[in-house]
Amino acid sequence: MALGFVVALLGLAPLIPATAPNVHFGLGPIFDVVVLAWGVGLGVVGVRGLIRSVVAVVAPNAPDELAAAVVTGHALRRGPKIVVLGGGTGMPVLLRGLKSYTAHLTAIVTSADDGGSTGRLRAGFNIQPPGDVRNCLVALSEAEPLLERLFQYRFEEGGDLAGHAFGNLFLTAMERTTGDFQTAITASSRVLAVQGRVLMATAEPVVLWAKTDDGQWIQGESEITGHGHTIQDVRLEPAQPQVDPAVVEAIMSAEAVVIAPGSLWTSILPVLLAPGVAKAIATTRAAKIYVQNLMTQPGETSGMGLKEHLAAIERHAPGTVEWVVVHEGDIDPALLARYAGVGALPVKTDAAGLIESGKRVRRRDLLAPGVLVRHDSGKLARAVLEIVLDASDAWEPRRRMDFLALAERLRRAEAGPWQIHSQDA
Repeated sequence: MALGFVVALLGLAPLIPATAPNVHFGLGPIFDVVVLAWGVGLGVVGVRGLIRSVVAVVAPNAPDELAAAVVTGHALRRGPKIVVLGGGTGMPVLLRGLKSYTAHLTAIVTSADDGGSTGRLRAGFNIQPPGDVRNCLVALSEAEPLLERLFQYRFEEGGDLAGHAFGNLFLTAMERTTGDFQTAITASSRVLAVQGRVLMATAEPVVLWAKTDDGQWIQGESEITGHGHTIQDVRLEPAQPQVDPAVVEAIMSAEAVVIAPGSLWTSILPVLLAPGVAKAIATTRAAKIYVQNLMTQPGETSGMGLKEHLAAIERHAPGTVEWVVVHEGDIDPALLARYAGVGALPVKTDAAGLIESGKRVRRRDLLAPGVLVRHDSGKLARAVLEIVLDASDAWEPRRRMDFLALAERLRRAEAGPWQIHSQDA
């Protein structure tokens, strides 16, 4: 490579007027051009050799995989800006699928969780609830599987440690080290090589209150689900908690805001009730997407269909839903019977009624295989991204082509369905 650089300079110097009188080989400009071309060729060969040497060290057995990673990384950086909000187990499922298509993910999680390990740490250290944050960080992580398993490890014995997830303890220790929970999340994101970011809906812990059909007000997220009465209303305490400006900024700059599947009253609405969040979603030009839950949640949404879920969201956060993603397909009767035994039933969908109300509905097979009724990460991500592409007419052609090329590579790898211009229900 160095030799090529020197030869190229020798060929270039006679062609520059300022140096031509002093540097000339006497064989004419054609010879000088040939020397220049020869030097450039040697330089290219040298650069290629250098690249091969680097690849041999970084990925000795998989140069093709390294090249693919470079191309994929470029496409991910040009992917859509998507904000996902909620909590519980459904949100990480969606994040895990979306991270294969874009590097611009923001998860906004509830600050009201107060059950289990999270509740004990919150009460003992007066910190933000770490449980949902931990799950989202792991879902967005590109770290080694062992590190992910470590963060999710839950102690089964050990006195005071019993029941705690290691990731919750890590976040608590990081908050004590940095002095700020959001800073602790950012630092933990670097440890886990997180693709995207995780933000708390409020900058301080909040307490969730729920009003039941018998007029009672119940305090605490963990108490609300097990009360046994129909929930009519929820509110936060304090009523106007502080909100990180980054939350509203993320929503306003997003190309899609997705309400992930999760507990309606105790995961989704606490985020939407954070000051400025619902207004930002209603104002942003992003596609506003709600993912329907597959099953009702005993003690929280028993007897509620999709229409009632959306009515509750509209009552507390008007203008936050334009598109609705619903599951289309049969569920194993044996699974349904098992869920019915604990009071959980499929969420009833009235697609025609939703369309009449102005909602746009996307129906897809979203079910994951297995012994639980759960969304499939890949299927759900593809359904959301179909909407993003359909709603994003402003994408410049090259960016769309890069994204579709990435989607096609993933489709071939997963052998899964990928439809871009599909019809709304």
